[in-house]
Amino acid sequence: MTEQYAILAAYYDRIMEDIDYGAWCDFYEACFAENGIAPKRILDLACGTGSITVPLAKRGYALTGLDLSAEMLSLAQEKCDGEKVKVRLSEQNIAQFQAGNGFDAVICSFDGINYLTSARDVQSCFACVSEALSENGVFIFDVSTPYKYEHIIADNAFVYEYDDLFLSWQNYFDKKSGLCDFYLTFFIKNEKNTWQRFDETQCQRKYTRERLEKMLAAAGLTVVRTVSDTDFSPLTDESDRCFFICKRATPA
Repeated sequence: MTEQYAILAAYYDRIMEDIDYGAWCDFYEACFAENGIAPKRILDLACGTGSITVPLAKRGYALTGLDLSAEMLSLAQEKCDGEKVKVRLSEQNIAQFQAGNGFDAVICSFDGINYLTSARDVQSCFACVSEALSENGVFIFDVSTPYKYEHIIADNAFVYEYDDLFLSWQNYFDKKSGLCDFYLTFFIKNEKNTWQRFDETQCQRKYTRERLEKMLAAAGLTVVRTVSDTDFSPLTDESDRCFFICKRATPA
C-alpha cells in the first residue's frame, strides 16, 4: 500500500473535474460580504492541488495553502506558476499547524476536516484556526454529513475509467466507530502500453453537527450559519454536505 494521495494526487483533478470551483469561490466571497469583512489574507487548509487556492489568489487575495501531501502541493505549485500568481505553500498537518496569525479568513474545502480521524485532532485544528484568525475573522469549512456516510458512501464501490487509468474505489463504513476506510486500486497505463497496479488507502471520520459546534465553541469560534451547498441551500435530514460559517469570538 502506498501513502495517502501518493498516487491519487496525479489524477485528483481529473476525478474532480465536475466540481464548479468558481461557484465555491463565489460562495466564500458571499460569506465574506455577509459577515462584513473584506479579507486581504486567506489561509487555505488541506488545499490539495490548489483548485480553490489559485482562483482566489487570482481574485486578488493573499493566499497561504497548507497540505500534508507533498505530491498535492507540487501540483498546486505548478498551477501557481502557470497562472503567474504567488501563493505561499507549506507541507503541514492541519491538525497542528503554524502559519502565523492575522488571517482575515481561514477556509477548508472538500471534507478536509473529515480526514482528521480523532476528535483530539479536530479540536487541535480548531484551536490553531482561532490563533491564526484576526479579530472577527471568519472560518468556513465543510464536512460530509452522517447521512452521506450511512446512505451514499456506506459500503459502496465507485469506478472511474479513462484511457490511461482504471480506478476502483471501495468504501467500508463502520457505523459504531464513525470511521470510513477507502481502498483505492489503480491500474495505470505506462509508456510501454502495459498496465501497472497500485493500491492506496484513505480514512475519514463522521462527525455530527452538534459535536463540531461544541468543539468550535471550545476553540473560541462561533457558528454564524450552517448551509448544505454553495447556493446557501438549507440543511435537511438528507443533505450530504454541511458548510459551517464561523467567526472568531470577540473577547469580552
